[in-house]
Amino acid sequence: MQQLFIWHNGTLTADASVEEIHTALEDKQAVIWLDLQVDGNLAKYRDLLSSVFKLAPITIESMEEQKERSRLVEHHTYFNLVLHGLTFQRETVEASTPKIDIAFGHNFLITVHREEMSWLSGLLNAARSKTTEEHLLAKGVPRLLHAILDSLVDSYFPILDDIDDLIDELEDAAVEKANTTVQSQIFNAKRTIATMRRVISPQVEVSNALIMRTGDFIPGDVEPYFSDVHDHLVRTFEILDSYRDLLSGLLDVYLSTVSNNLNVIMKQLAIISTIFLPITFITGVFGQNFGHSPLVEHDNGYNFWYVLGFMLIISLIQIWYFHHRRWI
Repeated sequence: MQQLFIWHNGTLTADASVEEIHTALEDKQAVIWLDLQVDGNLAKYRDLLSSVFKLAPITIESMEEQKERSRLVEHHTYFNLVLHGLTFQRETVEASTPKIDIAFGHNFLITVHREEMSWLSGLLNAARSKTTEEHLLAKGVPRLLHAILDSLVDSYFPILDDIDDLIDELEDAAVEKANTTVQSQIFNAKRTIATMRRVISPQVEVSNALIMRTGDFIPGDVEPYFSDVHDHLVRTFEILDSYRDLLSGLLDVYLSTVSNNLNVIMKQLAIISTIFLPITFITGVFGQNFGHSPLVEHDNGYNFWYVLGFMLIISLIQIWYFHHRRWI
């Protein structure tokens, strides 16, 4: 799906023709934003990207690749920026990192992505607005690029909040339940955090390179906005680091809880065995097959109840002692 916006002299044009795009590219006062949502194959738009916007073949090939590391590549007349979004499924504790490619020059910006991104859809809806005051494209490509990056980074924080809530729930479950389901969720959360860190880490470098390597493309009055994006990315990475440490500690708590529960079970079994030990001894002594046994050979009918009562008294004394020592 293609969406095209041209802003020129306070006028917004959508879905322009190729000739209008050529004219706008030659006009330094115009701002062009082309958004492409594709299934991975850019054959339909290859002529538009290569012939009209003059993108290099290697840039188009990079846009078609799904697994690319975040980076900033400088070409003769434009820059190619590779970034990743984040999605998180709370039910399955799994994350995905959809890629978005951005190519931008002095008066044009192109975004290419496979999946629909809610934060980007919001910007596209804002770009369709024909109001002249504070229009998204009115302040040029640098401010448009900042709006895209800022919305991308802001979309991370609700996901971080969801992960924070998940960790809180796992902390309670690790102490109260400590079953295999909790263990599986902890491992899934650790894998999700590792995936997110692997994506965010290079984007911290890219955000810094945007200011250091783009020269006069980003005016001095706009640099603080990109510095703010960089700070938010650093904060995101630090939060993910803290989550990783929390999950590592949580796994130790889970294993400790399992070990403690096992010790409690073993103690209970040991107490039961100890209670039955003297009873078993008494029954073993009086159950021996000898020809003459005291209290057995001349049984008057009451000896059985005497022995049974004696065993009961011993058991009650043991139970009282264990309770007094707070073992049960």
